[in-house]
Amino acid sequence: MIIYQHFDCISSDFAACIGFFDGVHRGHQFLLEHLKEEAREHGLKSAVVTFTNHPRQLIEPDFRMEMIDTLEQRLEKLSKTGIDACFLLTFTEEIRNMSARDFIQQYLCEKLHVRLLLIGYDHRFGKDRSEGFEDYVRYGEECGIRVIQEPVFDDGSGLHYSSSEIRKALQAGNKELAARLLGQPVI
Repeated sequence: MIIYQHFDCISSDFAACIGFFDGVHRGHQFLLEHLKEEAREHGLKSAVVTFTNHPRQLIEPDFRMEMIDTLEQRLEKLSKTGIDACFLLTFTEEIRNMSARDFIQQYLCEKLHVRLLLIGYDHRFGKDRSEGFEDYVRYGEECGIRVIQEPVFDDGSGLHYSSSEIRKALQAGNKELAARLLGQPVI
């Protein structure tokens, strides 16, 4: 996996998804497998767009969130998924104040060469997360990005696969549940 922190040397077109990917849990893995399939089908490289810092840390400076993984651990886990590239951004006030339209046009389309954007079933981005999937589709069409939505990962267990649920399980000392959600042992 190639990690990009500077975007002036990008020459390939990408299928991408956006997220923090804390834990790279089973829900993330499901999304990333679908991303790789879509990338192959459309002749694109696969990429994740993620952040060095958690957006909530900028939005709520006093909030202290226990991360499942360090940045290095996240990048290592992402590299093991077989994704071609990782676009590593710092979540800044500039990005925080961008509309979804501007983020799609200025970052995804112009800087990162994204041509297909896979959105998690409950993922929202842009200033105040006020826009939704239909908006992303419309903005993508304006600059040549096909936007598709991933269904919820449901393995029939009734579990909700999210980083928040894993953090709750770890805080409660339930390493077995955390491991099931992560899809790997908790050390």
